Amino acid sequence: MRFPETVPSLHPSPRACLAGVAPYRPGKPIGEVQRELGLRRVVKLASNENPQGASPRALKVLRRDCREAYRYPEGASPLLRCALAAEHRLRPEWVAVGSGSDGLIRLLCEAFLEPAEEVIVSEYGFIRFSQNARLMGASVVSVPMRNWTHDLEAMAERVTSHTKLLFIASPNNPTGTYNTQQQLEGLLAKVSSRVAVVLDEAYCHYAVRYPRYHRSLPDLVLRFPNLVVLRTFSKAYGLAGLRVGYAVAQPHIVRHLDQVRLPFNVGVLSQRAALEALKDRAFVRKGVEGVEKGKRFLFEGLRALGSEVLESAANFLFVRVPCPARKIFEALLRKGIIVRPMAEYGLEYHLRISVGLPFENRALLKAMRDVLGKAKKTDHRH
Repeated sequence: MRFPETVPSLHPSPRACLAGVAPYRPGKPIGEVQRELGLRRVVKLASNENPQGASPRALKVLRRDCREAYRYPEGASPLLRCALAAEHRLRPEWVAVGSGSDGLIRLLCEAFLEPAEEVIVSEYGFIRFSQNARLMGASVVSVPMRNWTHDLEAMAERVTSHTKLLFIASPNNPTGTYNTQQQLEGLLAKVSSRVAVVLDEAYCHYAVRYPRYHRSLPDLVLRFPNLVVLRTFSKAYGLAGLRVGYAVAQPHIVRHLDQVRLPFNVGVLSQRAALEALKDRAFVRKGVEGVEKGKRFLFEGLRALGSEVLESAANFLFVRVPCPARKIFEALLRKGIIVRPMAEYGLEYHLRISVGLPFENRALLKAMRDVLGKAKKTDHRH
């Protein structure tokens, strides 16, 4: 079979808004690094996954029910929806289930954005907010951070009659910083109820022990009809590979999400595993405690190596290194360690490093000591 060597002059043209949308580049997968570099053992600290794996209760139901993978799931995830509503002392019609919180960000943009309407984001807020908004042809207004934290007062001031959505991630990815209850309530009090305020709490399980971290559910959702809270099973629950997340909002918002979601957007096994993971509080508690210990170990170790490290309320660290982060990233890859450079945010000297298991954290520090030492010698010679 012969394939055309050139693109024909007449072909389907994409929507104009795609010109401003770069594909999302996730952390490099382990298998790809093994194939490219011929490595047998690779440590992945790039995607903020749960280093202890998935809940044993979730794994048990996956093994038990795997033969039902040929069945379509219940489209609206009713059992999981009911369980989540009970968890937050609400009714099921206040909950929407989606393919990770990322899938719900997409649904919100599809449901509420018209071309030329505005979305407000923070300068270094989660990049998927702006990417999904641009897919709908919306304008993105980026507000500078203050001390690497969302400036909610400034974000509220940028709201206009064209603003439709305002996105906040707290703790924020990639900085790990968070906003307080007072700051959040101040924003919600100022912003018109016709603007949906989307609060992404993907890392909330790690943040609740930090002073003045906000408590959004159920209180703030009950009080503010334009608030949407997003959570995920990908982090503390350890189910990133199953793609399950949920939104909590007043029913008039959830109804619109149901209008645009795909009919079977969360698989039958994913729904059942999430149900069991939700019950396994001991697993979540143990994982959060392990992350706290590992995070402190990495924080102190990286600072001792001369890197600037932000205090983080999530399960990762935001690190400024003394030379271009891409060089550090590539040098670490050759040692079998995957981290995440932040160039897509315009941060050429920053890495995001997930907290791993104790042996993974030790391996990272050992490799960083070697890589940074060589980088300093190279700089000195030049």
